[in-house]
Amino acid sequence: MGILLEACVGCYKEAKKAELQGADRIELCDNLGEGGTTPSYGTIYLATQNINIPIAVIIRPRGGDFVYSNDEFEIMKKDIVICKELGVETVVFGILNKENKIDIERTKELIDLASGLKVTFHMAFDEIDDKFEALNQLISMNVDRVLTKGCKTCALDGKNTLKNLVEKSDNRITILVGGGVTYKNYKELLNYIGCNEMHGSKIVGTLK
Repeated sequence: MGILLEACVGCYKEAKKAELQGADRIELCDNLGEGGTTPSYGTIYLATQNINIPIAVIIRPRGGDFVYSNDEFEIMKKDIVICKELGVETVVFGILNKENKIDIERTKELIDLASGLKVTFHMAFDEIDDKFEALNQLISMNVDRVLTKGCKTCALDGKNTLKNLVEKSDNRITILVGGGVTYKNYKELLNYIGCNEMHGSKIVGTLK
């Protein structure tokens, strides 16, 4: 299997450019300076109409932590419904509880709501201390992939953990490696970690 390159983009223009530069999938966001928030309806719509590679949309109502209020959770649910209506391939989200563990109940609710779409659990995963317990929880919920840098800094620092996560996943979930991954270093990381998918805002070049 060849390597899949997912380009993280902050607007429609960047999404189009990433496709032209050879990205295999787009993660469509707004506000990348805050780690990415959900893009507008219009942005998602136009991307689904004019981009010919799979689109993943981040479901994140704000920057900051991943412990959400009831109202924020309702926003996330509505955004998933919109993504289903517009025909995206994947929704990307992560919800933690106050102990920085996966909020199992809410995560299951979003997964059920996203039925028919693929699900990526995003870098909220990197806030969790016991990543291997969390990995097994995501596998048990049939999550398709987890986006992670293996630590709180970057994939280069977390490469040993990432390698172990790939081994522990045993092809039951995809480890999508991100965090400082670029077109200049992804092959080196790929060879060490042994993953099949890589993610970054510069994974296929500079998008600005």
